[in-house]
Amino acid sequence: MNWELRIIEGQAAGYRKIITKPERLLVGRDASCDLCIPDPLLSRQHCLLEFSANDFKLTDLGSRNGTFVNGQKIQETRLTTNDKIRVGKHILEIIPAEVAATEEPVSVSQILTCAQCGQRIPTADLKEMRAIRHGGKCYCAKCVSQGIELSAISRKDYKTASMKKTTIAMSANEPLAAVAPLTGSGISPTMPMAVKAAVSPRAHKRIGQYEVIDTLGEGGMGVVYKARHTFLETVVAIKVIKEEMVMHADIVKRFLQEAKLGISLDHPHIIRIQDAGEYENVYFISMEYFESQDAHFIVKKTGPMPCPEVLRIALQMTDALDYAHKRGVIHRDVKPSNILINKAHSFAKLADFGLAKAWQTAGANHLTASGQTLGTIQYISPEQLEDSRNVSPQADIFSLGASIYYALAGFPPFGEDPIGKVIQNILHHDPAPLKNVSSDFETIIAKSLAKKTAERFATMEQFNKALQTVKA
Repeated sequence: MNWELRIIEGQAAGYRKIITKPERLLVGRDASCDLCIPDPLLSRQHCLLEFSANDFKLTDLGSRNGTFVNGQKIQETRLTTNDKIRVGKHILEIIPAEVAATEEPVSVSQILTCAQCGQRIPTADLKEMRAIRHGGKCYCAKCVSQGIELSAISRKDYKTASMKKTTIAMSANEPLAAVAPLTGSGISPTMPMAVKAAVSPRAHKRIGQYEVIDTLGEGGMGVVYKARHTFLETVVAIKVIKEEMVMHADIVKRFLQEAKLGISLDHPHIIRIQDAGEYENVYFISMEYFESQDAHFIVKKTGPMPCPEVLRIALQMTDALDYAHKRGVIHRDVKPSNILINKAHSFAKLADFGLAKAWQTAGANHLTASGQTLGTIQYISPEQLEDSRNVSPQADIFSLGASIYYALAGFPPFGEDPIGKVIQNILHHDPAPLKNVSSDFETIIAKSLAKKTAERFATMEQFNKALQTVKA
């Protein structure tokens, strides 16, 4: 069932959000919250709403003035429809979305037009920032999610910037150039089971010298298989481009670039590329098989990770990225789903260099084409938003800092949805303070998330040394 969260009393009365999937909403007055309410009686991070398939849970996050349900102060409770939630001067309620749709239909006069596809946009989409307004034009939620060409966004004035043209990536879940993040040896388990089932197990039974054992998952550009070398009998993961994508020369070029960059990297905390080639018009990359779950899945399943675990993984990732940077390779898509962690949570590997760039190699930056996805919005650096073709290692520092924040807090530092609000937060606002984290650790994370590259760590090695002091 779909639900609608609405604010029925207070300065923000009239706000509506449709919930169509399991979701976590952080509520508070800080701009990084998913639902930011301008109420001085709210704490920066006030409470957390968690929606599952059949019900919803409310948890107070140690707020100063408390969270109330039907007049009773709560710490954690399951909600029912029409319960009245009071936070500060605001009252919220949750009702079935079907009921809400019949009560407040959107009139034609409330609809604008997307500057890219021409489809109509309800003003409610703009209000809740599923769609965005930029440079006097509006863009619908679909175009925003697929990638749109905008003028570069100014940090001084997000809405009115009109600088040089650049492509801004808006995909919240999956990098276009990267087939998919590896988990175990393939796709992140956060992928819906329906999608996994849709991958045909008979698509490939053999790829070169590799016998396909199982389908691990599917991304927008290709499929990842578990396979065995027919002579050596070693088990590997094989990433292949989808058949319909082979006709696009730029996609094949980027795919081969991933293989070339990846095979040059030999580090214990980086997924090792072993081979690449073409077999019967199938382009493939084989890589090591690593039994693991990605950090995004772990946090979604069990909640925030303990500080010692996060610190250990962070040290391993800074070491891996320092190694890559010293060899002229920027990852450009560091995020929790690309950080693979073993069952004991003691060892991690960085995956998916599909967006990586050899920034010291002439012409490498020409592989980014208009409309293509340049990273995952929730963890992307401000400079990538403004000019994805000209990024430095500091972009990886920012993205890793955002990933560490996610592992500790249980949510991205600049919000998860809607995308328009995430962009504004990345460019203009600092994330909410972390709880139960030492001041030294929090200061290091804050430095890695500085808006200006000059205010971050100069190198990943410096980032690593700062983390070593926390460990000590």
